[in-house]
Amino acid sequence: MEGILLEFLGGRLVDWLPGWLVRRFVPLASIQRQVKLLPRSKSPLNFSLNEATPSVRAYFQIENHSGVDLVLDRIVTDIWAGQPVAYGVMAYRTAIPKHTTTDHIPGFVTALTPAAIDAVQHERQQPPGQQKYTMNGTGFFDCKVGSFEVQLNGFPADVQA
Repeated sequence: MEGILLEFLGGRLVDWLPGWLVRRFVPLASIQRQVKLLPRSKSPLNFSLNEATPSVRAYFQIENHSGVDLVLDRIVTDIWAGQPVAYGVMAYRTAIPKHTTTDHIPGFVTALTPAAIDAVQHERQQPPGQQKYTMNGTGFFDCKVGSFEVQLNGFPADVQA
């Protein structure tokens, strides 16, 4: 019902109406169900172990199928290479227009500790089918209806060579 109401109120009317009125008729959960946090590509992780400061980069994209413009506030993420190797926050506010897929989100970049470097090197020595690289993330969003979060849990990520 709320999806039909949101589509009926549609684009410009939702933009034009005051937030308190939109919140009255459009439940936040209906918008949350239409937003996905996903890895950006087939290989969303990049471990750079040969740099002066070894690091990991993770890339995300957002699918916004709702009829409301969003603002991505931050993504809290952790990256595993058999065990946790990186944790942090990508905190760049990014506009996500309604009915779009946005991959112009700045990547998450963090330095690796010596123990994390050892874990990544150990994982690289495993046979290709047994390597376990995983991304988890929580995206926090703001919109005219309110604030909400969306999870990316246990995505098995391929790694760029």
